[in-house]
Amino acid sequence: LAVAAPVAVAVAVAMRCQGPPAAAARDPELLSLIRQKEKDLVLAARLGKALLERNQDMSRQYERMHKELTDKLEHLEQEKHELRRRFENKEGEWEGRVSELESDVKQLQDELEKQQVHLREADREKTRAVQELSEQNQRLLDQLSRASEVERQLSLQVHTLQEDFREKNSSSSQHIVRLESLQAEIKMLTDRKRELEHRLSAMMEENDLLQGTVEELQDRVLILERQSHDKDLQLHQSQLELQEVRLSYRQLQGKVEELSEEKSLQNLNTTSTSLLSEIEQSMEAEELEQEREQLRLQLWEAYCQVRYLCSHLRGNDSADSAVSTDSSMDESSETSSAKDVPAGSLRAALSELKRLIQNVLDGADSTSSRRSDDDTLEEQIRRTSEDSRALRELMEGERGKLRQSLEELQRLHSQVALLSVEMTTLKEERDRLRCAAEDKEASERLLQAIRDRDEAIAKKNAVEVELTKCKIDMMSLNSQLLDAIQQKVNLSQQLEAWQDDMHRVIDQQLMDKHPKEWSQLAYSFSSGSGAKWSARPSPAFRPEQQGDEPVGAEGNRLFSFFKK
Repeated sequence: LAVAAPVAVAVAVAMRCQGPPAAAARDPELLSLIRQKEKDLVLAARLGKALLERNQDMSRQYERMHKELTDKLEHLEQEKHELRRRFENKEGEWEGRVSELESDVKQLQDELEKQQVHLREADREKTRAVQELSEQNQRLLDQLSRASEVERQLSLQVHTLQEDFREKNSSSSQHIVRLESLQAEIKMLTDRKRELEHRLSAMMEENDLLQGTVEELQDRVLILERQSHDKDLQLHQSQLELQEVRLSYRQLQGKVEELSEEKSLQNLNTTSTSLLSEIEQSMEAEELEQEREQLRLQLWEAYCQVRYLCSHLRGNDSADSAVSTDSSMDESSETSSAKDVPAGSLRAALSELKRLIQNVLDGADSTSSRRSDDDTLEEQIRRTSEDSRALRELMEGERGKLRQSLEELQRLHSQVALLSVEMTTLKEERDRLRCAAEDKEASERLLQAIRDRDEAIAKKNAVEVELTKCKIDMMSLNSQLLDAIQQKVNLSQQLEAWQDDMHRVIDQQLMDKHPKEWSQLAYSFSSGSGAKWSARPSPAFRPEQQGDEPVGAEGNRLFSFFKK
């Protein structure tokens, strides 16, 4: 508009100056001035036209630049939206992976619980089998007591017959002629002297043999006491190891539940785990108490048997005192079967038995062979103790490995906690940057979004790498834990098999040492339980192969002890 106004003025002046040529001629100065003004007007018109064209070009250039800027802004917004969508997709994938890891951990926990349920069922079956064996041993001991009672009655009858025979001999000798009686008396005295000398030598040999037998019995009692103490120690050690494994299992379960952040499930699992551990500990305490009670019963029965032997030896001199002693012993055994053996009473009874055996005739010299067998048994027991020590060292190594794996799991748990804290801070920073970016200009928002995108991608990649490492470490720790549990189960099975093998070896050696006594004992019981004893090929049999009448290694050792 500023350029168009001078152009219009110049055109009006030019039209006004085109008057009569006469007037122009009269004033040449005015004409030159007008021409000059015309030139100025033409120049101004040209300049205005050029300015108009330039203004139009600038407006078109402005519109084009504005359009390009708008297109660039739209492209940047689309790229920002695409980056946000990718970030959300990556975040969803990460959450999916975390949920998969949680499901894997839960599945492993379920499998571990199933394995523990199977182990508890196996323990229950084992307890049931031990109870059945103890009942069978009790029945066999009752049969043995009845057989010993029959034997005592027979010995009393034999003693009565001997007294009657002596009385008849003494009464018949009184009716013989004095000379014949004197000759018979001299002959009888000489024969009796030789017989007494022979019996004295035999009694001295039998005394030595019985002294060796008493020492062997004392050694066997000490061995039984030592074995019972070792069993208690092994059971206590197994309980401690089981408590450690359960404690480590509860710690692992609590850590996994902290990663999943499920508080309600954590409380439920912790409550159920603690309740289950208390039930198992109570069951194990009851089993330990039952085993100790069985050991006390066995020691009490051995003590009663020694007392019975002492009273039986005294009964050779006085039948009435034997009957009273047996009756009192039976009453005391019935009323005090559940009591403990007093300290030193068993050794005192054995000493008394040793003193009474000096008056008994009949025996054989087998001390050297028994001592060699005892040396063999002691060597086997020493080897078994070395094997048990090696097994204990192996268990200590396994516990050390398990402890290291727990420490590694704690370290990984701390790393995962740090990563979760870092992810929380990143989310907060992302939200803060998103709020701050809305207040800034387009270019600054674009640059900040690009930088945030790069940083978020880098941090996300680092977090994914760390999460993958944590997953691999957790899987390796779980596999190590399962391997340790499997090794412990295998070691316990090997220990049980080794104990069964040692029981069979000891029973077989006892049978080889005393085959005659064993055959006599089986023949004495053939009238009452012939079917049961005929079905047994050897005393070293397994309970599951004998059906309804298992005896076991403890019953065989008790038979061997009572038989002596």
